[in-house]
Amino acid sequence: MSVNLLAIGLSGIEAAQAEIATTAANISNADNPNYAVESVPLSALAGPQGNSVGVEVGTAQAAQAPFLTADINQLSGVQAFNTALTQTTQAAQVYLEPGSGTDLGQSLQNLFNAFSNLSASPTDPATRQAVIAAAGQFASLAQQLSGNLNQTADTALTQLAPLVQQVNSLSQQVATLNAQITAAGSNGGSTAALVDQRNALVSQLAGLIGATGDASGNVAVAGVPLVSGTTPLTLSLTGTIGGPTVGVGLEVSLANGTVPVPSTSLGGTIGGLFTGASDILATRSAVDNFTASVATAINSQSALGYGLDGSTGNDLFLIPGGNGPIALNPAITVQNLPAASTAAGVPGDGSNASAIAALAGATGLDSSFPSSTPSQSYADIASNFGSQIANAQSGQQQAQASLDSLNTLAGSITGVSVNQQLTELIQYQQTLQAAGRAVQAASDSLSFLLTQLTY
Repeated sequence: MSVNLLAIGLSGIEAAQAEIATTAANISNADNPNYAVESVPLSALAGPQGNSVGVEVGTAQAAQAPFLTADINQLSGVQAFNTALTQTTQAAQVYLEPGSGTDLGQSLQNLFNAFSNLSASPTDPATRQAVIAAAGQFASLAQQLSGNLNQTADTALTQLAPLVQQVNSLSQQVATLNAQITAAGSNGGSTAALVDQRNALVSQLAGLIGATGDASGNVAVAGVPLVSGTTPLTLSLTGTIGGPTVGVGLEVSLANGTVPVPSTSLGGTIGGLFTGASDILATRSAVDNFTASVATAINSQSALGYGLDGSTGNDLFLIPGGNGPIALNPAITVQNLPAASTAAGVPGDGSNASAIAALAGATGLDSSFPSSTPSQSYADIASNFGSQIANAQSGQQQAQASLDSLNTLAGSITGVSVNQQLTELIQYQQTLQAAGRAVQAASDSLSFLLTQLTY
């Protein structure tokens, strides 16, 4: 059986050169987090008699860890979601904390204390004016807190528009790369670098909106496509910002119409902003319901009393729409403030003021907290919101820890080990030298034969 030493040597040179070039590329991209280590597939070339006639060199291939990549992208979405949720809700939490300047709990207690003082001095003008001032402060803080929470939610939602633009830009780039990958593959070229670029873009989409991608480059979010092959689909905002609930949503434009993307199913930064705004507005609603419930109870008792002028049926607060935010009744004066329980008790009777003060210890004024006093109800609202923030922080930390572990594991598979690459580079250089010697030997043999034929 003959051996084609020249063919073997030449193919060995080609293989070694390809391996050296790939190794050099690996080393130069060692610090690129979106680069997967590449290798050159080699296979034996069989001759007509079954003997080896050299090495066939394939196109460079990138190391892959598809299951890890999917998990990493999913955790990236979770981590970004909880980060955005934490930042958004923490911006609102400052308005609920004691000493924030909008401490409704303390303001309400000040109002009840003022009524208690009034019950002891029902005819004192300064004491009566203090009640009105305390009621005005409570109503003003209720309006301020409601407005602050609403503004914080709106601020979060205004961040959506540029993020949606980023999603569309990334989707366009993925679709373009899909076309380039298809073209390169059909021409027998290497697609490794293009796939690395696409994977990096899909990872960004995962962090932005919780998107997922498949091996063909199709990308979807909450079951709705963002990229279909080489076609990017446009994501759009719908609705308007402002109001008691989240007034905006997302939809994707398809050939036959639009498909809504459920905001409650989103991940990433965009999902965190939607959820954060929703949680803030729900807390604002809870605050408005609380103040309206307390104001209703005070009004009910106030309407039973009598002022110094003998008037009755006077409400201390106005409750627009029945659910707040409340306002001080501008018709309330020092003279008609109802401290007395009966007309006959005027002017020395403070029993109605005492009854209003006693509401501080009443439970169930806010039906959402049937076993809580007013102060406890407000504390429960703030505590529940704080628990949501704590859960988001915990979720963010857990996702980050898992993400770090998976990235380390993926790096051991797809990352570049410079030491290993340098070792392999030496081996490939030695292979190149050996293949060169084989070619030289074949050339020398051929020269010898030709020389012998001339004699």
